[in-house]
Amino acid sequence: MADGVRHYQTVKFPIPGKDGATAMVAGFSVDITERKLAEQERRTLQERLATAQEVERWRISRELHDDLTQRLAGLAMELGRLVADRPASAALLKKGLTTLQRKVVRAAETARHVAHQLHPSELDDLGLVAALRSYCEDFARREGIAVKFASRKVPKELKREIASCLYKVTQESLSNIARHAGAKAAFVTLAGTAERIRLTVKDTGIGFRPQPGATVGLGILSMKERVSLLHGSFSISSHPGQGTEVAAEIPLEAQ
Repeated sequence: MADGVRHYQTVKFPIPGKDGATAMVAGFSVDITERKLAEQERRTLQERLATAQEVERWRISRELHDDLTQRLAGLAMELGRLVADRPASAALLKKGLTTLQRKVVRAAETARHVAHQLHPSELDDLGLVAALRSYCEDFARREGIAVKFASRKVPKELKREIASCLYKVTQESLSNIARHAGAKAAFVTLAGTAERIRLTVKDTGIGFRPQPGATVGLGILSMKERVSLLHGSFSISSHPGQGTEVAAEIPLEAQ
């Protein structure tokens, strides 16, 4: 273990005498330190991922309250005024209804965005490639950042855990680009082999100089640990002025 203590598991078995009764008990010890380390690391990963997921739920809750709820409340108030004021002409009524229609569409877009953050229906209905393409298009419209999505040799059927993990990594990566990168374009690539599937999300933003030992945010921690739980690898590479690339690779045997 980290403190230098070894852990052993003792296995005992009886040795019968001439009369068939147990004459003595023998045993041997097996060093299970590595297994204990792996179990402890997995528990730590799960606990930290649970924390990250709770933060994610809080963020979505705030988005629902601060955006969608406010939009719906505003619509209710405007509908109330429209009824109370009783527009003097059909033209004025049509103008008021048209304005409300535009606001309803924006509220629906907000609801769709939140639903995508939780779990997109396309992921189950159409598969990972279609879901990612749809999300990239939605992100580009919403954030004004050009996103090019490409895929090659992606298995038609992926276990739900793998598809969900790669989708979440894409979401978080693009969200970080919108918040921090100052980028005008991003590139999302999904590529499969006979044994693995690899996702890369690259931007053309300001980049940064990684600091060894620096504390990472919960978003990056969440991505890393989601991938780790599927026995995959996760990396971030960046240089000032040269953008940032996030890469996640998961073995298909994780299915």
